[in-house]
Amino acid sequence: MPLQPEELLTRSLILAETQQSKQEARLDLAAEVLQRFGEVRFVAHGGSMIPAIYPGDLLTVRSESVANARCGEIVLFLLGGRFFVHRMIRKWPERNRVVFSTRGDALTQEDPSVDGSQLLGRVTSVLRRGRLVKLAAHANPWTRFLRWSVRNSATFAKALLATHLLRSRILGKNPSQELAGSQAEQLQEYA
Repeated sequence: MPLQPEELLTRSLILAETQQSKQEARLDLAAEVLQRFGEVRFVAHGGSMIPAIYPGDLLTVRSESVANARCGEIVLFLLGGRFFVHRMIRKWPERNRVVFSTRGDALTQEDPSVDGSQLLGRVTSVLRRGRLVKLAAHANPWTRFLRWSVRNSATFAKALLATHLLRSRILGKNPSQELAGSQAEQLQEYA
């Protein structure tokens, strides 16, 4: 058997594999918690769902079957080994299964179609800087305008994200600390 290439032993490759293993473990854990308990909370990352969801928002996701999911709802699904939180825009039957299509509010193109078995749940609440944000499946004209603006102008999207970041820094609210605090309160209730 020939020797393995030296690159297999480099520090950067070991770190990359460790990070990938951690990410996979987090995905598995979140999916299991959602399946067993019906609900999971996590902090959003990325800007594909602005203006509905910003990086740092605390999301609550409840388990949902594809049969009960409706177009216009924001859903959590697994695609290519990664979690995505995007808006469901279509669903249809295909060869004895249900397939659906999603798109981030800030994105111009739909995601690849997803098998219904990959749907993990539906976003039921968004907590931003300590306040509950109302999620509407049907957008009002102002929200539609914001979505259109973010999709069609990278400058507008960057300005919206910069404004959000500035507000978050000024107000000093950190959703991950809020999550840790609420979990600590829940643990104290059971003690």
